[in-house]
Amino acid sequence: MWDPEAGRLSFEALQRRAAARRHGAPALAARWPACFVAFDVLQAEGVELATLPYKERCWRLEVPCSQPVF
Repeated sequence: MWDPEAGRLSFEALQRRAAARRHGAPALAARWPACFVAFDVLQAEGVELATLPYKERCWRLEVPCSQPVF
């Protein structure tokens, strides 16, 4: 998670947000918004892809992620 106050990534903020209970989660989500970014895929649908070239693995990641989730 990016800490705008520190101008860097904050693993501590990520841990606090991940450990939040139901009642505190909305406030933490508002203060520390998060996004998931995948940069590689090593296995898909039970098939090991680690031996494939990086470009091929990225293509396999881009196809299902080309449509917005929300």
